[in-house]
Amino acid sequence: MTTVTREHLEDEVLKSIQKKAESIMPKDAKVILFGSRARRDAKADSDWDILVLLNKDKIDEQDHDNYTYPLWELGWQINQMIHPIVYSMKDWNSKKGSPFYNNVEEEGLQLC
Repeated sequence: MTTVTREHLEDEVLKSIQKKAESIMPKDAKVILFGSRARRDAKADSDWDILVLLNKDKIDEQDHDNYTYPLWELGWQINQMIHPIVYSMKDWNSKKGSPFYNNVEEEGLQLC
């Protein structure tokens, strides 16, 4: 019998998130995993924090519909809490020096 480890399950979830992101994001978007999952110190029930950076000046309602809902839906399908946050590159760059920005820059893993 093969035992499936927690690390294996986490890798499969990460692959699913990456595949979904690659299928829905514009080619010039950045998708970054951050938080406890990126640091590999998450608990079994920790969420998946995903930062989506779009190469545009301003984010609108349609951007949230197009890029957050598919990731939330994926989470429901695979029984994981996926928490996407969408920023424009302009808004993200204005956050330089903030604790959130520094955390993502230091610990984030770019998925696509």
